[in-house]
Amino acid sequence: MTVLRHAIKIAAPRAETFRAVSDMREMAAWHLGVVEGNIAVGSVLYLAAKPTLRFGWRTDEIVANERLRQTCVEGPGTSAGKTLTITMSDLPEGGTLVDLTDGDWHADDPHLPFCNTRWGEVLHRLKEYVERTRS
Repeated sequence: MTVLRHAIKIAAPRAETFRAVSDMREMAAWHLGVVEGNIAVGSVLYLAAKPTLRFGWRTDEIVANERLRQTCVEGPGTSAGKTLTITMSDLPEGGTLVDLTDGDWHADDPHLPFCNTRWGEVLHRLKEYVERTRS
């Protein structure tokens, strides 16, 4: 099995960065398309980058300013059942390191390279949003 892993450095405190991925209003401000549902343990967050591409992510764990873990419960192809974990830590030089994992993927899954590319795009949008709106 393959686990996709991405990381990005964001020039903002961890609390601000975490709020951007755990607060519905903030998520809707930087994520593409329609953002619906709720980000709370046991609730489902729905993301639709376009009308034909909708994902449902059930929140399994929230550790404030440190970790958000979700399981895909709705999506195209083999998406359902995959686990997404976003972990944040302080950088020695200041700012936040965001580490994202998404798995488990079969190495020959035709959706894997597209999803891999999408996560990189998502993290760059997150970075741009958080750094632009720093309080």
